[in-house]
Amino acid sequence: MKILSLASKLSLQSPMLVDKFKSDEIMVISPLDDSINAKFIKCEISAMSYALALIGLEFGFDGKFWNELDEGELSGESNIGEEELPQICEFIKNCDICIISDEIFASNEDSVKAILSLLKTKFGFKIVNLNGDEIELNGQLTELEPIPNYDNAVIFTHPHCDEFRAGSYFGIAAKLKNGDEITINSSQKDIKATLKIDSNIKGTIGFLGFEGAKYGFEILKFSR
Repeated sequence: MKILSLASKLSLQSPMLVDKFKSDEIMVISPLDDSINAKFIKCEISAMSYALALIGLEFGFDGKFWNELDEGELSGESNIGEEELPQICEFIKNCDICIISDEIFASNEDSVKAILSLLKTKFGFKIVNLNGDEIELNGQLTELEPIPNYDNAVIFTHPHCDEFRAGSYFGIAAKLKNGDEITINSSQKDIKATLKIDSNIKGTIGFLGFEGAKYGFEILKFSR
């Protein structure tokens, strides 16, 4: 089977699905690297709406929403290039399952749901959540709002462990070092955490786990 994953880090968010589809062909569109065997397409944080709109244009979707889109802006903001786009579309043509997770709806939720529904109708794949349950998405195509700016150190929140882990580039961007104890002012709650620098993590995105956390990206805000 061909599996399209839009989850940010599938090995963290759903090890069950990674194991279930380990023998299948997987394509991932995400801001994060992962350890699974897949073809990775890097997408900017919160830019899934722009990526999907670009895909819809490539497939020739038309109407008022589509006619007002700027292909160059979509490509630049999502970071999906002209070489990668045909690869994605060719994969989607024969896709069997699309895996989604809540954080892809952080920006332009209605349009993300609407475009995924259009692609599902056109190509017949199933849309499943991180539990592997098939779901239906209902949304309307609305003018795309600008995506948030994530130029500084960013955290990806998740509920799988109580840990604050990031790579060395994150430490440089945040002006933090291994073992620093800080209070992170997340939009979900304030959390006391100790940074663990992990040389295996690349880029300026760190991982903050705590009980009850929702999946999502945030600019790091903290106090000492």
